[in-house]
Amino acid sequence: MNMDSEWLLAAPPLMTMLCVWYWLRLRWVAWEKRRIPKHWPLHARVLVNSEELRIWRWLTKTFDDHYVMIKMPVTRFTRPNASENGLYWYDLLKNTNCTFSVCADDGHVVGCIDVPKSFGLSQKARTLKENLLAQCGISYIVLNPDRLPSPTAIRNEFLGEAAVKTRHMKREEAAVAAARVNLQKTLVQQRGMRKSRASHEDSRGASLPSHWHDSFLIQSNSRLGELQ
Repeated sequence: MNMDSEWLLAAPPLMTMLCVWYWLRLRWVAWEKRRIPKHWPLHARVLVNSEELRIWRWLTKTFDDHYVMIKMPVTRFTRPNASENGLYWYDLLKNTNCTFSVCADDGHVVGCIDVPKSFGLSQKARTLKENLLAQCGISYIVLNPDRLPSPTAIRNEFLGEAAVKTRHMKREEAAVAAARVNLQKTLVQQRGMRKSRASHEDSRGASLPSHWHDSFLIQSNSRLGELQ
């Protein structure tokens, strides 16, 4: 038997062993990926950078009657139509988020804000969000950190002028009601002080001896008697 025939006989077992080894290696790698580590190679970090934190605080003051959410994916507050392929749209949009989302107390998002990074925001991403959110009836703006709009302007954009006017009216009504309550408290306090002062004076008058009344006349009469 020559060398060539020996290699031909040994090749199938070697190939089988290599295939088995490769299959076991793949299984071991897959198991390592699924295994939960005892010590996670992770550490905590903040949700926003310093610039985003400044704008977040500004938004919470501007929308003090709403909730300002941070970096929520659009798949959290949008959903596909019943007849559409939901899984496809979820996979397409699952990594799309906005820096901030303004949420009403009923859980509905009324507007989204993006704060561009130092390298900016691509026109493709901006157009995608504008079209997507507009079709869902949600406002969308990109804020320049160095030139923030007025609180009234952004509230008008997200809530509409009617909602802003209603809010102003409610605030004025609340201010008038608070002033009325304060006035009533002040009047009650003053009335109580007057009653207390009057009762105190009455008690002082009642405690004087009876012969002290008209004391000036009594003293004058007594002096006249001495002179005579």
